[in-house]
Amino acid sequence: MNAATQEIVKQEDGWNELWRREIHPWDKGTPSPALIEVIEKKPISAQIPKSGNVLVPGCGRGVDVFYLGNEHRKAYGLDISPIAVQQCKDIRTEKGISESVAEFIVGDFFKFDTPAGGFQLVYDYTFFCAIPPTLRADWGRRMSEIIPKDGILITLMFPIGTHTDGPPFAVSVDHYHSFLDANFDCLLVDDCSSFEARQGKEKIGVWRRK
Repeated sequence: MNAATQEIVKQEDGWNELWRREIHPWDKGTPSPALIEVIEKKPISAQIPKSGNVLVPGCGRGVDVFYLGNEHRKAYGLDISPIAVQQCKDIRTEKGISESVAEFIVGDFFKFDTPAGGFQLVYDYTFFCAIPPTLRADWGRRMSEIIPKDGILITLMFPIGTHTDGPPFAVSVDHYHSFLDANFDCLLVDDCSSFEARQGKEKIGVWRRK
């Protein structure tokens, strides 16, 4: 994000204002190659739950929700922006996809009501880096609350770096270990395929709830 966009985010209802202005540079319109690899191609794919509930926090227009949801695995997209969520619902209607496959919720990640049994799979990409770093410990605790034992968390870590402005705020592998190791076993941290502009700035992580 450029400085002007970052200033909008700092305003009350800033994320929704970006969607109203159609400013969403993080939205690539397709699932990341790294997600496709970990779901379909890497050996770790055997560890990814094939059924149950899936959550994509900060889902934007829902491309990852539509990719992860199917007749066996219900995907939930959560976003704080009502405009983004309405766009998701409109796209779902256009695609003829059932609510039993993809459901969208306007809400706060730290407070929203979770479905019975929690989430067997959570995918975090451009959400961890979007929240203020002061909330990262709360992010880790919340993940431990909504993911039951043996559930899986996929973290596509972006943007790896040391810059101090944001969002997106800089992340590192150590950051994720700091906030997850108490409640999750790390199954994988690896280099991954990326969108061209993000090459060299991402790693994929897979974590199992203890």
